[in-house]
Amino acid sequence: MQTLTEKRVFGSKHGTTDVFVASSTGLLGVTVSADQLGEFGLTIRGETTAVAAGEAGILAGTADGVQYSPADDKRSIAQSRVFESVGDNSLDEIVDLTWGPDGPVVATANQVWVTDEWPTADAWVPVGDCEEIRAVSGSLVAASDGVYRLGNQGLDHVGLTDVNDVAAHGTPLAATSEGLFSLGNGWQQVARGAFRRLASDGHGHAHAIGDGLITREASTADGWVEDSLPVDSQAVDVAYGGGVVVAITENGTLCLAAGDGWRHQLVGVRGVRGLAVGPGST
Repeated sequence: MQTLTEKRVFGSKHGTTDVFVASSTGLLGVTVSADQLGEFGLTIRGETTAVAAGEAGILAGTADGVQYSPADDKRSIAQSRVFESVGDNSLDEIVDLTWGPDGPVVATANQVWVTDEWPTADAWVPVGDCEEIRAVSGSLVAASDGVYRLGNQGLDHVGLTDVNDVAAHGTPLAATSEGLFSLGNGWQQVARGAFRRLASDGHGHAHAIGDGLITREASTADGWVEDSLPVDSQAVDVAYGGGVVVAITENGTLCLAAGDGWRHQLVGVRGVRGLAVGPGST
């Protein structure tokens, strides 16, 4: 029997969800419904280094800076979305981006940026620097010298080292070269090993990518167990949203689960950089 939390994640069998894959080919948009993979195609052509999705819309990092498609875009399929530039295009290569408390947060190699005003942004403003930045999520930054939190006064170091990814939803999680950590009364190690990417839904479900794929279900009292994709290609990224969990592999295979096991389809993109799932619609 599904728990209440599982119903939040896998409860809807109706409506559609937009999935976006950032790659060297471009930004791929995929429409899914429950556990069915639907139409897909490129909505941005050319190198796309990062993507983030939220209630306010979709953000993408490109050679021309940050591109934005608002949530009220009425086009029915993900690959028909239109993106426009946010701020100037003076940023170096965008490592990652996310929706923060006050709008977009963008990471380049050693610097975190926010907009001067959202949603009418004319420029990007630096708010702090640290060693090699690898990922951002909400107000958290994963860097080679630890986890940072974005506050009113800039970036504050909040522990750990050699951090590859963070998930800020619900109880924060961090993926490091030594293991997975959960933030409670300080950082507590919850799994051993080297982990590259992770994602959580904020309600107890999470996935992490190391040598393989592991998952935490809300009903297992924080225990992490092995999971496996139905393909041989290594997972690159994983994301939650819209009632589904999605993974993308090195060879461009999109894997989708909505409570009844993984479905998969080769979507034909190269140089996969990241993945984001929209909130879904009915």
